[in-house]
Amino acid sequence: MRGADRLADFLRHHVDAGDFPGAAWLVAEEDRILAEGATGLAVLTPERIEASPETLYDLASLTKPLAGSLLAALLEEEGLLALDDALGRHLPGWTPEGPASSITLLDLLTHRSGLPAWRPLYLHASDRAGCVAWLAQQPLERAPGTGVVYSDPGYVLLGLALERAGGDPLDRLFRRRVAERLGLTDILFRPGRDLRRRIAATEAGNRKERLLAGPEGDRYNGWRTEVAWGEVHDLNARLLDGVSAHAGLFGTARAVYRVALEILGPGAGLLDPRRRALFATSLTAGLGDDRTLGFRRAGDPAGAAGAGMSRRSFGHSGFTGTSLFIDPESRRLYVLLTNRVHPEFREFDMNAVRRGFHEVAASL
Repeated sequence: MRGADRLADFLRHHVDAGDFPGAAWLVAEEDRILAEGATGLAVLTPERIEASPETLYDLASLTKPLAGSLLAALLEEEGLLALDDALGRHLPGWTPEGPASSITLLDLLTHRSGLPAWRPLYLHASDRAGCVAWLAQQPLERAPGTGVVYSDPGYVLLGLALERAGGDPLDRLFRRRVAERLGLTDILFRPGRDLRRRIAATEAGNRKERLLAGPEGDRYNGWRTEVAWGEVHDLNARLLDGVSAHAGLFGTARAVYRVALEILGPGAGLLDPRRRALFATSLTAGLGDDRTLGFRRAGDPAGAAGAGMSRRSFGHSGFTGTSLFIDPESRRLYVLLTNRVHPEFREFDMNAVRRGFHEVAASL
């Protein structure tokens, strides 16, 4: 059996097992696509729609490297910011006392800010300014630069700072500086209703977020009850009108690959070589986790990379069931998009699927 067929069979097996309703994937070696396809269903309810290579998935936390980190690098190249700038320089509402005042953009980009992993901002704020003000009042979990803890609130703040530095909302910054420059229409924030039937649905309700919110969520009356279909799954991103640096992008596997090719380089030359190198270089030595500019380096046996990639590989995953990995040694890119939270969230080792996918794909 050809490698591409084995890859498709591997993912169909997981669809048949009920691990996720559908998937789209793409594996490439630089600009040569080795395998691309789709299987299963993009929507199970309220109707049934087959997945295809043109299906747009809620990319969830892939938004962090593909929008947040990439835009930070591009805005630095334009001279609109420096990565080691203090957050407060670009976010005037950020006026905390103590160590939080020294947080830099690079601290946010590499998850070494000391901010918590997650907080239900929608329980404490009603808009962007409210998010900043509330987070500025919260104690840090550690001093900036002393450890790595993956932080959604950190990227929320990063996105707001990028908007201020770039002089435009984040969705417009992304469209003008990334999507339009690459000729892409299939990776975007806030897809219009005309695209709905091309979009993979996610969760009915908010089971996981309600569990995370705990008792303080009991007083919240904004929990979603319907299937998220065409709108962002993440409720903190929904608070921000679906536009944030931590979540909110929708895209096809082909579009994710095209943006990732700029990070591997040279692509179309979106990034200069010095800044492109930051996406592959560890910036958190000695801090307990190997983080680059927006990505995590391979090496954790329980992580998503698997044995088929080099130790220099780096990647990112998204809660909805998405992932992107880049191997600079083999010059390969691996995109896997699923909607594993549809129609409901359940505990499941998605990283085991990702590792299996990468191991089969690496043999192509």
